[in-house]
Amino acid sequence: MEIKKIINGNKATVRLEGRIDAKTSPEIEEELLKLPDEVKALDLDFHDVAYISSAGLRMVIKVQTHYEQKNGSVRILGPIDEILEIFEITGLSEFLNIG
Repeated sequence: MEIKKIINGNKATVRLEGRIDAKTSPEIEEELLKLPDEVKALDLDFHDVAYISSAGLRMVIKVQTHYEQKNGSVRILGPIDEILEIFEITGLSEFLNIG
């Protein structure tokens, strides 16, 4: 898993590349939750995410909840069709901001 962060004021874009599973989710979660407190808008670039497991889904929900609690937002950008289908099947597409 590769994580690339760009922080610009109160907005962060984090590009994820690879698989989001039980092995990689804790590292990703840690990186996302330790962004500076002034970050209120988080864009997760999923263009290069090839797979997401249930552990990855839990991590996304936890990160979204964290940012909502500080009056922020999380947006998921460009998931491939297979990832988008997982969000839809699980019903998460109703709660996640997918752009």
